[in-house]
Amino acid sequence: MTHPTAVPFGRRAARRRAGDPPALRAAELEVVTPDLECAGLLLEYASPLFAAELVVATAPIVRLLPTGGPGWVIDLFSLLERWLEAARLPCAKVLYGGRSYLIRVPLDQEQFARSTPSASATS
Repeated sequence: MTHPTAVPFGRRAARRRAGDPPALRAAELEVVTPDLECAGLLLEYASPLFAAELVVATAPIVRLLPTGGPGWVIDLFSLLERWLEAARLPCAKVLYGGRSYLIRVPLDQEQFARSTPSASATS
């Protein structure tokens, strides 16, 4: 049986202080990726926002450690949306707090384009 290997978190992880309120501390989360190429792309996109490490097991996993304030969830969703579109993936499995979440790419905005109301309908 092979044991997963991990690349350690960067210096950003040390920025979290022990005295930070619990609301500002976030547990690590894991994003399951289909291959090492997608994992590398996610690491590249995530590095400005989160401390990150690659865990190589059966499926490559990118482990993120949110270090910012309460807005880290918005940063995460933005990151995942950008990564999924760039990697041309339909969804990602995210493991956080003992739960599993499926994050999907937004549906094509063209499907929801509204027709312009006619002049007679608005007058």
